[in-house]
Amino acid sequence: MKKIILFFSLGLMLFGCKKDEGYTSPFEGTEDQQIDAYVASKNLTVTFKTVSGLRYILTKPNPSGTLATSGKKITVNYVGKLLNDSIFDQGNFDFTLGVGSVIRGFDVGVAMMKVGEKATLVFPSTLGYGSAGSGSKIPGNVPLIFEIEVVAIN
Repeated sequence: MKKIILFFSLGLMLFGCKKDEGYTSPFEGTEDQQIDAYVASKNLTVTFKTVSGLRYILTKPNPSGTLATSGKKITVNYVGKLLNDSIFDQGNFDFTLGVGSVIRGFDVGVAMMKVGEKATLVFPSTLGYGSAGSGSKIPGNVPLIFEIEVVAIN
């Protein structure tokens, strides 16, 4: 009985939320091409690109800061946006790095950061919410942008 209720609840969460059908990417092509066009349109310099497609753009370095490592509690300030610059979330929160408590792109990007650093992460939906999207603000198959500041590592 518990499995049926859990399955039903999960189904409501996944299918009961209307996706933002009005979102249209301002860029043409595949997600990878859209990300490259976004980066170019903002005159950003990619510091590092992962094999999985994450673009890491260091905007405020802190060479003497402590590096974020797996298993550590990380405190961040962040702004989450779509490629049309609409903000879908912002704030601050704590999470444990590398245990899957956040979307993969967030985990991978923050693992490259040190305390006091700021970076912009731009990544494909495969590192975000995939084809399902998330709620009404993040459609499926949409690249995400996160502007992140690592405030503390414990």
